[in-house]
Order: sequence, then C-alpha cells, then structure tokens
Amino acid sequence: MKQLLLAVPMVLAASAGAAQDVLFRSGEHEDFTRLVATLPSAETDWTVSRDGRFYTIKIEGDAVNLRTSTIFDKIPRDRLANIVANDAAGELELELACACRVVSIPYDGRYVIFDIRDDLPPAQNDDLPQVPLSFGEAVPVEKKPQRQFRFSSFEAASPVPTPVQVAEAKPAADYSDLLALENFVDRSAQVRVLRGDLIKQVDRAANQNLLQAQTPEVDDTSGLVGKPVKTAESQMPQLNSSDHVPPQAAVGKDLNIVAYNVLDEVGRDIAALLSGQVATGMCLPDSAVNITDWSGEGTFVQELSRLRQDVVGEFDRTNKDALRELAQLYVHYSFGAEALQILALLPESGENSILSAMAHIMDGREPPADNPSFASQGHCAGNTTLWAALSGETLVGESAIHGALDALQKMPRHLREYLGPQLSNRLVAQGQTEAAMLVLNGIERTSPRPDVNFDFAEATLNAELGNTEEATEALTEIATQNADISTKAVIDLIETHMAQGEAPSAETISLVGALAVEHKGGAMGPDLRRAHALARILQQEFGEAFKIVNDIETRDGSEAAEDVRSKLVMAVLEHADDFEVISWSIQERLAAPGRISTKAALQLAHKTFEMGFLGETKRLMQAAQTVIPSDEKRLLNARLALAEALPKRAEAELMGMETPIADRLRARAKAMAGDHAGAARLLAELGERGAAETEAWLDGDLASLTASENDVLRRASTYLLPPEEGSETEAATDRVTHGMLARNRALLEGAAESRGVLGDLLDLHSVTEPSS
Repeated sequence: MKQLLLAVPMVLAASAGAAQDVLFRSGEHEDFTRLVATLPSAETDWTVSRDGRFYTIKIEGDAVNLRTSTIFDKIPRDRLANIVANDAAGELELELACACRVVSIPYDGRYVIFDIRDDLPPAQNDDLPQVPLSFGEAVPVEKKPQRQFRFSSFEAASPVPTPVQVAEAKPAADYSDLLALENFVDRSAQVRVLRGDLIKQVDRAANQNLLQAQTPEVDDTSGLVGKPVKTAESQMPQLNSSDHVPPQAAVGKDLNIVAYNVLDEVGRDIAALLSGQVATGMCLPDSAVNITDWSGEGTFVQELSRLRQDVVGEFDRTNKDALRELAQLYVHYSFGAEALQILALLPESGENSILSAMAHIMDGREPPADNPSFASQGHCAGNTTLWAALSGETLVGESAIHGALDALQKMPRHLREYLGPQLSNRLVAQGQTEAAMLVLNGIERTSPRPDVNFDFAEATLNAELGNTEEATEALTEIATQNADISTKAVIDLIETHMAQGEAPSAETISLVGALAVEHKGGAMGPDLRRAHALARILQQEFGEAFKIVNDIETRDGSEAAEDVRSKLVMAVLEHADDFEVISWSIQERLAAPGRISTKAALQLAHKTFEMGFLGETKRLMQAAQTVIPSDEKRLLNARLALAEALPKRAEAELMGMETPIADRLRARAKAMAGDHAGAARLLAELGERGAAETEAWLDGDLASLTASENDVLRRASTYLLPPEEGSETEAATDRVTHGMLARNRALLEGAAESRGVLGDLLDLHSVTEPSS
C-alpha cells in the first residue's frame, strides 16, 4: 500500500514534465510557401527573429516536441532550404534559399501561419492591402504590378476555412479536366459574363439604397488609376505594418460568423476563373454543349465515314479525339444509344461526362444519378440552361427560361423538332405553361407537319391548361398509333381520365393491360401496371384491381402498391355496398400496417365503425398511426371509447378540442359517466335544448324544467316539486272552509291528472321492440 502511495506523486511529476507536441504542416503556393504551426493552447507564446537568411521560431514552454518530419513531403526546397529543430530550447531554425522574408499571422487561437514570401522593396512594405479572413483576422498581401485586378490574389492569400453549408445541394460535376483544356474554355468570355453580373447587382443595390456611391480621388501623376476609397474604420481592423502579427492583435477570434454578399461571390468566381480554377457559381461554357457545331458541312453518311476512318490510326492505336468527335456527331443527330457506346471506349473526364449526359437525354432518358453534369445549372443562360432543363433541372428566373428558348431557336431544324417537345414537357412540369406554348408555336411555324412527339407535347399542355377534351382526344389518337411515344400516351390518357373521374373505354383498358404484360420487365413496366390498376378502378372492377395491386407490390415494392391501393380503397368506399367494403377490408388485410395510407385507413375506419365492426375499426386505427394524431382520428377514437362504454377515455381523447362535434361527444361521455348536469350544460351551450332538458330531468333538476317548452316535462316538474312555504296553512284553512266531500273530489281530480302526467312521461320515453 505504501509503495502505491509513493508511486502516485512520481506519476504526477512525470505527467507534469511531459513534452507538448507542436505540429508543423506545409503547403506550396504560387507566390509563397506556407508553414502552419499547431500550438499546445491558445495561451502559448511565440516569437520570430531573423539573422540574415536564417529565421528562428521560438515556442515558449518548459518542454516542447517540434514535429517537423513531414514538412518537405509537400513542398520543394526552392524557398525553404533546410530546417533545424531544437526541442530542448523550443526553437525551430529556418534556412531560406531565396531573397525571401517570413510573414507570421496568428489564426483561430491555436494556429500560427508562417508564409515565406518573395521580398519586396522597403517602400512597399508599409502599403500592403488587407484581405479579411472569415473570422475577422486580416492577412497582408503583396501587390502584384503585373495583375491590375483587385481580386487576383484572393485564392493565394486567404487561409479561409470551408464555409458552412446552409442547405444540402446536389453534387457538382468535376469540370477540372474540362477547364484544363485551353481550347475548350474561353476564360475572357466568362470573366465578361461575371463582370456583367457584378455590375447588375451593384446597380440594383444602389437603386434599393443598399449602397452609397463614393467618387474616388484621381491620382495626379498618372491620371488613370484612382486611389482606393476609404471605408469606415469599424469595417476593417487596422493592423501595424510589421511582418509578424502578435497573437493579441487577432481580431474577432471568438466570432463564429461568416458574412459574404454577391460582390464577394462574384469576386471569388472571377479570381478563380483567372487562376484557372472552377468558380463556385460558374456555369458550363456554351462551347461545352454547343451541339450545333458538332457536324461538318457534309451529310451524316459522309461525316460518319470520315470519322470512322480516323478512329484507328497508326500502330492500330485508337484516336481519342476522333472517338469524341464521333460521339458528338451521334449526339448531333439524336443517336443517344450509339453515342453512349462510343463514350464507353473513352476515359472519364469532364467533357466526356457532359457528352454522356447529353446522350442519355437524346435517348429519351434522364442522366444517371452518378452523372451530375447539369446539376445546379438551372440559373445559367444559353445552351447550358437548355440542357439543364432537358435533364430535369428547375429553371430559375426569367433570364434562364428565355435563354433556354433562345438556345432552342438557334438549333438546326431537326434538333428543334426533336428536342422542342421534350423541353415543352419539362416546362409544363415546372408550371411554365406560357414558355411551353412559345416552344410549340415556334416548332409549328417552321414545321407545317410536326410529328407525333409534338402532338403529345401539345396534349400535355392542354391537360395542364384544363382543356381536357382536346387532351383526351389527342392522347387517344396517339395511343392507337405505332410510335415510341404511344406507350407514354396511354399512361397519360389514363391519368387524364382519373383526373376527370370518368372511366376509359374498354379498348383503352384492354390496350393498357396488354402493354403492361408486354413491358412487365422493362423501364415502363411500373407506370403501365399503375395505369392498368387505375383503369380498372375507374371501371369499378375492384376484384381485378386488387389483383393488379398485389402484382405491383411483388414487382415494384410496397410503397408503389400503397399509393394505388389507397386510391382503390377510396373508390370502394364511394361505390361499393357495405358487405363488399367489409369483405375487401378483411380479405385484403387492409388493417395491416403499411397497406394503405393514413387518410384511406381513417375513411375505412369510419365506415366499419358505422357498420358496427368495432374490432376492425380498432385495427384500422392502429394502422393509421401518426406522430401527432389528427383531430379526425381523435374524434373516431372517442367514438370507439363511447361504444365500448369507456367515457373517461373518450374525454381524454377530446382534451383540448373546442369544436361542436367534440362538445357533443364530450356531453355523451359525461352523461355516460353520470354527470348529467355537465352534459346538460354542454348541450345547452350547443343550442340543443331538448337533449339538455332530458339530461336535466335525469339529474333531478326540476326547477330548470318549469319553463320547459316540452309540456310533459313542464307539468311533471310542477307536480314533483316540493310545496312552497305557507302551503300547509292554506291547506288547513281549506279544511275548515270546505267540507269533506269537496276535499275528496279535489283529491280524485288531482290523482287523475297525476296519472295523465305519468302516462305522458312513459309515452315520451317509450321503448321500441327490437327488429327481427
């Protein structure tokens, strides 16, 4: 035991003297080499001293462990030639390999940034622009005379952490390989677009009094470049002009706030674009999707022959450029499947990914989920917006819609006729019916005899505009044709009939049933099975409909079956008799969880309760479980409790509900529990005076019935009330005044009247014989 006690202080002493790690990480940039030190705590002091081309970083502390083994893994020795660590002294000596200097900046409490930068003339050291960090610090950044653009050094100078994401966004495509091709991206054009956006946003902010214009002072020496406008002192922390910022000078270290506006965003985009990087809000260049230029001057056969000859070059090596041009030619002539076969031979890249997405669209499908080439491109303009809309992206703003329409009009005629109906359908799905109408009108002007795809898009637009007769007629005609779009037309025709509540023809039902069997294993199988079930529902063929729903559950999953089965249950409740309702409920196990929706389960529970099947009603109520019970469900639970003679449970279900229906059920619960006075009060407040007087009679409140509108209750309460004060004296006076015969006659008359009142009471509450 003594040995254990003696060991405790020894362990404590060893812990107190343990060395604390100071990790140094490195990173190479275009204009500087960066070292980042992670201090043991925010209170750790540090200093930097210089002796010629040697810098010494001193970390204060009793014992530190300077971890520098991985510094040269990521940086060359162009600026930093060597490092020597002295753990005992807590010093790290940096030997520079250039005429550089070390700039140190504290960051976020525990970090210190040491930037090895090319030296500048002394006159320029005191005039460094300050670039704000996201937490309030500022980093001196050297001016670069060869780049007269104020955002040119943003990416190189700001150790800004990743901004907090406000909402989950779609995955962005990797365009790094795409933008690396100098002949593929026109950076100057992109800069002009971003510059225009910046000017528009500034002008809008000025018109809304969000900005106040200040005229910069003109430099007298050059007459061309203005001096920077001074801002308020509170907007930018002022730092000294030395190379090393002490830890206590860091501003805003306790603020976890990232503030930015459209100027920052556009500025970052321009800076990233000029430095060859991908800007955060950047759109694909039109050249990436300019399908108009993807065919030569010859015919399709001539261009195809030429490219096929170039596919295999010398030494039987595949020409990747020729393959890509061949895929572009196939896309240009709407051969999506053929283009995908060619793209399978090419390596993955940003350009090939975009081509693949366009080939899927040409093949009548949306791009796969792992190909987000057009994700978050709905706000762009021109060709990019058109393909974003065709891929299923929602267009944002009038400029995006107009850009998509303009891009379509600039395409060759065969592409307008092929892609126009698809764009119209996409716009209708987004509620842009006016733009969809413009698309179809433009096709109709240039193509006197459009194909069946145009007719289908026109029918879809008519259905959205409420022209159901025209839509139904057009879809019926398309469904009977032998075209690729006919299957989709049959599905939409059934949906149109479902919206109208009218049964389709027997021929249509037979057609959709045959198509469902033909395409049961294909991509259209789920939609066809659903349409077949809906057609049988409209025809009130509930038995066949339940069989189809069970097949949907087997092939397409329980969720797809639940939606159709719920519609089927609502139709059964509306059109079937009571026996069929309870038969289908038990036979199809509709009370099982997950079989039908909550709404359908509640409607079916109401029906079974009215029919007296309390057990089935309770099971349906359990199947309709929700996180927060609705008022409809609570009312039905209260009715179930009253039917089972559980008044207290019924009142618990009705707590907090202040509606006439709830008060009526609450009155029934109080009467069942023996609280007839409370029931009478609630019924009187509801204006049901007759029911309230009945509860008052059961409670024995005869005084309140003396003014009843019911003659029987009023007379009965009068006879049953006890005599008032003074009535005995008046009776004694009557005995003295009148004779014996007169008193007996009065008694007989009173007895006869009493029997009449009692008879009326019995008739008022007569019991009916049960029906056989």
